[in-house]
Amino acid sequence: MLINGGKEAININLIPDVCPICHVGVNPNYVAGAYCGDAQDEVDLLFTCPKAACKKMYIATYTLDYYKGGYCIKSLLPRTPKPVSIAQEAKDISSQFAEIYSQAYQADAYGLGEIAGVGYRKSLEYLIKDYCSLQHPEKEAAIKVRPIGQVIDEFVANENVKQCAKRAIWLGNDETHYVRKWEGKDIKDLKLLIQITVNWIQQEVITKKLLEDMQ
Repeated sequence: MLINGGKEAININLIPDVCPICHVGVNPNYVAGAYCGDAQDEVDLLFTCPKAACKKMYIATYTLDYYKGGYCIKSLLPRTPKPVSIAQEAKDISSQFAEIYSQAYQADAYGLGEIAGVGYRKSLEYLIKDYCSLQHPEKEAAIKVRPIGQVIDEFVANENVKQCAKRAIWLGNDETHYVRKWEGKDIKDLKLLIQITVNWIQQEVITKKLLEDMQ
């Protein structure tokens, strides 16, 4: 790969073959490259996506690996996170859950895990409270102001939803507190529990609809 206007060639470990913006596998067009700083142990290479629907530019940053005798990719910017997939049944129950969860997912994709954890916790509270409000419309006002733990204990009848949501809240609270209670668990476990909770709610909604349609 040539840098500095074609004056010098360097060895790089790989060419980014997936566009970080449109997420399509490509053979990118190389535009130019330049060293960063005086030590020449880091280099930026500019590429463009060849897809007609994209054509965006992005920069791959490489650092020198003396043992390998070349430059290894370090980062690829800018990049756009892939849209997260959320079950339609969950969206129908709580559009706010879908919006907050999507924002938390984007923060997570950018490496902002400390912020993402709080967002995941908030999204789950919206989902559970909106879910319970649909199940108990006469108690909606009370559900909205009650602590989420009490709402789960008193208003969630589905045992699978209750147990998974309760544990997700435990881990979600760890993301908002100074001292963690669940040292062996992290944000990956929180996301998994939220996904399982959504899956149980989705199954409940689909099952109820099928039974009503097939009396």
